[in-house]
Amino acid sequence: MFCGMLAILKSGGDPLVNVAGAYFPAWLACLLIGLIFTWGLQALASRSRFAEALKPGIIMVPALFVASTCGTWLLFFS
Repeated sequence: MFCGMLAILKSGGDPLVNVAGAYFPAWLACLLIGLIFTWGLQALASRSRFAEALKPGIIMVPALFVASTCGTWLLFFS
């Protein structure tokens, strides 16, 4: 019971990003940056014929998305 109450009290310190006067949660910005980075890297890999090394795509593209999103979080908000 005490741990649950402590978790609720500690969860309010979410970092926020100011975009044109509106505050957005930082995880939303990291998701957007991760999505753009993944899309760009996938396009770059397909142009340079590196896409064959990223098979199977059903596993590699989501893994690249998670890695770029978590990397953005660690780079800017840790």
